[in-house]
Amino acid sequence: MTGPYAGEFPDFEQFMIGLLTTIAPTVSFLPAQASQIVLPMIWVRTTGGTLDVNAITYQAKVQAVVFHHSRQQAQTMAIQVRDAFLDAPAARHNGVLVDNVEEIAAAEPRFSAPNLRRSRGSSEFPDLDPLHQMVELAFAIDARRQ
Repeated sequence: MTGPYAGEFPDFEQFMIGLLTTIAPTVSFLPAQASQIVLPMIWVRTTGGTLDVNAITYQAKVQAVVFHHSRQQAQTMAIQVRDAFLDAPAARHNGVLVDNVEEIAAAEPRFSAPNLRRSRGSSEFPDLDPLHQMVELAFAIDARRQ
């Protein structure tokens, strides 16, 4: 099998960027300054994961945060994001064949206006305009070595 992930588990953030960019610009990190944020935008990240006992399948825990001009617009776009994730199994996206996707409860960080702060560790993210609304989604993605 050829592809960018031959013999390795996929880069799940790059997979999500490829999957969601048709919905809105998708990034794996937030810009350094809030003034650089252009809405709408989807922020994706891997929050953890586990390898099965046979080291065949990796289940990545991932999160997508949808930002838009209003809460209603963010919720509408979040439906498109959810559909894209749930339609991903058994189809090849960006060279990655996904075995299964399940929606799960969103993990940290928790957001509160006007600042976005990560509650653990020493990382800090840029301040966001509290008028820019967001919706958090989280998924478990199962994929084998590609």
